Amino acid sequence: MINFRTDLALERREVYRKANRLEQEIEGIETEEEQVNEKIRVSRVKILDAKGEDAIGKPVGSYITVDLKGLKTATEEEIEKASNVVTKELRALIEKHIGSQDSILVVGLGNEQVTPDALGPKVATQIDVTRHILNYMP
Repeated sequence: MINFRTDLALERREVYRKANRLEQEIEGIETEEEQVNEKIRVSRVKILDAKGEDAIGKPVGSYITVDLKGLKTATEEEIEKASNVVTKELRALIEKHIGSQDSILVVGLGNEQVTPDALGPKVATQIDVTRHILNYMP
């Protein structure tokens, strides 16, 4: 097995393909690429079975990467567009796996005091909890 230095399914797939000199897709894996614009690319990697799991060391499932080139110098418009792309991907996942009336547990993991780890707590504070509205005001 290859010693991967990344946890991204997309990068693991590329490392495996290069190490094994594969031109075609890895057995047990499907990929899809969408170039949203010149700076934003969405990559979807689906690990379908044990062969795909064994190849890149990730469990069966869907892995989505939204890549924004030049994030450090991105304009507000580019960041807003990337945000909309992430929203679209999350919405598709939620609609696929959760019914419109189902409850969702949101966990804001991270440490608000450490910049690279602060996203979870910051996002959790921006979520509007509405379950009680549905219960008390149908």
